[in-house]
Amino acid sequence: MATARSPLRFVGAPTRLTATLPLPGLAKSGKLVLPDRAPLPLTIRRGQIAEPSLALLSFKLPKSTRPGSYAGTAEVGDMEIPVVVDVEARLRLRFLPPKVSFHGAPGVRLRATVTVLNLGNVDVTIQPESTFCIFDNRGVDRAFYQALTEKEVDGKQRIDRVLDELAKSHGGLVRAVVRRGAGKLAPEAASELTIDFKFSRRMRVGQTYRGGWSISEASLEVEIEATAAVEGGAE
Repeated sequence: MATARSPLRFVGAPTRLTATLPLPGLAKSGKLVLPDRAPLPLTIRRGQIAEPSLALLSFKLPKSTRPGSYAGTAEVGDMEIPVVVDVEARLRLRFLPPKVSFHGAPGVRLRATVTVLNLGNVDVTIQPESTFCIFDNRGVDRAFYQALTEKEVDGKQRIDRVLDELAKSHGGLVRAVVRRGAGKLAPEAASELTIDFKFSRRMRVGQTYRGGWSISEASLEVEIEATAAVEGGAE
């Protein structure tokens, strides 16, 4: 089996990785061999350019493949092509359900249970405690509308008006405490989280507030309708 000298390099997150190579007369398929892994099917497509003859080689890498550089070979017909696969980090989490809703008085503490799935290829740390902001549903839209429609104000005054209105719609900081499920979450793993949300007394009765509790790049939407007395828990 003939061996090419220069390695072919694939770079990207672990999905479908692609590289081009000027090779004539290639078959339509082959296989990619990496250490300690079963061979992966290799798809080969002919490029549109006649000279030089270009082939587009691609393969699908498991989404949980850890970041790093992997050396291997691509076997196509009677050729063995050295390859290097540089796998990049891919952060992806999913909350089930993606949203929790509450009813409660300002200053209330409420509990929710959700599942988080790690669909990326790196460990994610779920902190035991964090905070986030919530805002009145209509307050943000109202702030920009009033600032943009007012007459006889310059740019700075408009910005000040937006900030003033946003301050009014701010429902304060929410303290999130993970009672169960905090810690590291490995790729392809899932964890059931029990979370206590401590809401601010800054909320105003009759208003509905929304915000996002975040882990890494994912966010769980949290909504609460402020009432005079606690009427229920998470929906």
